[in-house]
Amino acid sequence: MRTLKRTDVGEELREVALFSEASRSELAQIRGLLMQMPIAAGTVLMHEGAVGSEFMILADGTAEVRQGGRLLATIGAGDVVGEMALLQSAGRGYRNATVTAVTPLTVYVGTPREFRQILAVAPSVAEKVRRTATTRGLQAA
Repeated sequence: MRTLKRTDVGEELREVALFSEASRSELAQIRGLLMQMPIAAGTVLMHEGAVGSEFMILADGTAEVRQGGRLLATIGAGDVVGEMALLQSAGRGYRNATVTAVTPLTVYVGTPREFRQILAVAPSVAEKVRRTATTRGLQAA
Protein backbone atom coordinates (compact mmCIF):
# COMPACT_ATOMS: atom_id res chain seq x y z
CA MET A 1 0.00 0.00 0.00
CA ARG A 2 1.14 3.52 -0.74
CA THR A 3 2.27 5.87 1.97
CA LEU A 4 -0.56 8.32 2.47
CA LYS A 5 0.23 11.99 2.85
CA ARG A 6 -1.74 14.27 5.17
CA THR A 7 -2.85 17.29 3.24
CA ASP A 8 -4.89 20.42 3.52
CA VAL A 9 -8.07 19.35 1.79
CA GLY A 10 -8.80 23.00 1.10
CA GLU A 11 -12.03 24.26 -0.35
CA GLU A 12 -12.90 20.91 -1.95
CA LEU A 13 -14.64 19.79 1.25
CA ARG A 14 -17.09 22.67 0.93
CA GLU A 15 -18.30 21.08 -2.33
CA VAL A 16 -19.03 17.71 -0.67
CA ALA A 17 -22.74 17.49 0.18
CA LEU A 18 -21.93 15.58 3.36
CA PHE A 19 -19.96 18.59 4.67
CA SER A 20 -22.05 21.41 3.17
CA GLU A 21 -23.50 22.49 6.53
CA ALA A 22 -20.30 22.13 8.55
CA SER A 23 -18.87 25.28 10.10
CA ARG A 24 -15.40 26.63 9.27
CA SER A 25 -14.15 25.27 12.58
CA GLU A 26 -15.60 21.83 11.90
CA LEU A 27 -14.13 21.80 8.37
CA ALA A 28 -10.71 22.67 9.77
CA GLN A 29 -10.92 19.70 12.14
CA ILE A 30 -12.18 17.40 9.38
CA ARG A 31 -9.34 18.49 7.07
CA GLY A 32 -6.83 17.39 9.67
CA LEU A 33 -8.33 13.89 9.78
CA LEU A 34 -8.23 13.05 6.07
CA MET A 35 -5.38 11.89 3.83
CA GLN A 36 -5.12 12.44 0.09
CA MET A 37 -4.36 9.52 -2.22
CA PRO A 38 -4.12 9.21 -6.01
CA ILE A 39 -5.79 6.12 -7.52
CA ALA A 40 -5.14 4.69 -11.00
CA ALA A 41 -8.00 3.99 -13.40
CA GLY A 42 -9.17 0.38 -13.10
CA THR A 43 -8.32 0.10 -9.41
CA VAL A 44 -10.95 -1.51 -7.20
CA LEU A 45 -11.43 0.79 -4.20
CA MET A 46 -13.58 -1.66 -2.25
CA HIS A 47 -14.96 -5.14 -2.85
CA GLU A 48 -18.55 -6.17 -2.16
CA GLY A 49 -18.61 -8.47 0.89
CA ALA A 50 -15.17 -7.41 2.18
CA VAL A 51 -14.74 -5.93 5.63
CA GLY A 52 -14.73 -2.14 5.49
CA SER A 53 -11.68 -0.46 6.97
CA GLU A 54 -11.94 3.05 5.51
CA PHE A 55 -14.21 5.55 3.81
CA MET A 56 -13.30 7.71 0.83
CA ILE A 57 -14.37 11.04 -0.59
CA LEU A 58 -13.82 11.44 -4.31
CA ALA A 59 -12.18 14.78 -5.07
CA ASP A 60 -11.61 14.20 -8.78
CA GLY A 61 -12.46 11.56 -11.38
CA THR A 62 -15.24 8.99 -11.73
CA ALA A 63 -15.92 5.51 -10.36
CA GLU A 64 -18.59 2.85 -10.79
CA VAL A 65 -20.57 1.27 -7.98
CA ARG A 66 -21.72 -2.31 -8.64
CA GLN A 67 -23.68 -4.76 -6.55
CA GLY A 68 -23.85 -8.38 -7.65
CA GLY A 69 -22.17 -7.26 -10.87
CA ARG A 70 -25.03 -4.85 -11.67
CA LEU A 71 -24.16 -1.17 -12.17
CA LEU A 72 -25.88 0.89 -9.46
CA ALA A 73 -24.28 4.27 -10.04
CA THR A 74 -21.46 6.25 -11.57
CA ILE A 75 -20.03 8.61 -8.97
CA GLY A 76 -17.67 11.56 -9.05
CA ALA A 77 -16.22 14.52 -7.21
CA GLY A 78 -17.92 15.09 -3.87
CA ASP A 79 -19.30 11.58 -3.52
CA VAL A 80 -18.54 9.53 -0.41
CA VAL A 81 -18.09 5.73 -0.43
CA GLY A 82 -17.46 3.18 2.29
CA GLU A 83 -19.07 5.08 5.15
CA MET A 84 -21.99 2.68 5.60
CA ALA A 85 -19.73 -0.27 6.45
CA LEU A 86 -18.18 1.86 9.19
CA LEU A 87 -21.57 2.20 10.88
CA GLN A 88 -21.85 -1.57 11.35
CA SER A 89 -20.06 -4.09 13.58
CA ALA A 90 -18.01 -1.69 15.70
CA GLY A 91 -16.94 0.28 12.65
CA ARG A 92 -15.89 -2.63 10.45
CA GLY A 93 -18.99 -3.93 8.71
CA TYR A 94 -19.14 -5.55 5.30
CA ARG A 95 -19.10 -3.66 2.02
CA ASN A 96 -22.43 -3.78 0.21
CA ALA A 97 -20.98 -2.92 -3.21
CA THR A 98 -17.81 -2.94 -5.30
CA VAL A 99 -16.42 0.46 -6.28
CA THR A 100 -13.98 0.69 -9.21
CA ALA A 101 -12.13 3.72 -10.57
CA VAL A 102 -13.17 4.43 -14.16
CA THR A 103 -10.70 7.30 -14.54
CA PRO A 104 -7.68 8.28 -12.43
CA LEU A 105 -8.99 9.52 -9.08
CA THR A 106 -7.92 11.74 -6.26
CA VAL A 107 -9.58 10.59 -3.04
CA TYR A 108 -9.50 11.62 0.58
CA VAL A 109 -9.31 8.61 2.88
CA GLY A 110 -10.26 8.21 6.53
CA THR A 111 -10.11 5.29 8.96
CA PRO A 112 -12.99 4.09 11.17
CA ARG A 113 -11.49 6.08 14.05
CA GLU A 114 -11.26 9.24 11.92
CA PHE A 115 -14.82 8.68 10.69
CA ARG A 116 -16.06 8.55 14.30
CA GLN A 117 -14.07 11.70 15.10
CA ILE A 118 -15.67 13.52 12.15
CA LEU A 119 -19.14 12.50 13.37
CA ALA A 120 -18.25 13.72 16.86
CA VAL A 121 -16.95 17.16 15.80
CA ALA A 122 -19.56 17.90 13.12
CA PRO A 123 -23.19 17.35 14.23
CA SER A 124 -24.53 18.26 10.77
CA VAL A 125 -22.39 15.51 9.22
CA ALA A 126 -23.53 13.00 11.85
CA GLU A 127 -27.17 13.87 11.10
CA LYS A 128 -26.72 13.41 7.35
CA VAL A 129 -25.02 10.05 7.91
CA ARG A 130 -27.89 8.98 10.20
CA ARG A 131 -30.47 9.96 7.57
CA THR A 132 -28.61 8.08 4.84
CA ALA A 133 -28.22 5.02 7.07
CA THR A 134 -31.93 5.07 7.88
CA THR A 135 -32.77 5.30 4.17
CA ARG A 136 -30.53 2.31 3.50
CA GLY A 137 -31.96 0.35 6.43
CA LEU A 138 -28.89 0.56 8.69
CA GLN A 139 -28.60 1.62 12.32
CA ALA A 140 -26.30 4.64 12.60
CA ALA A 141 -23.91 4.90 15.51
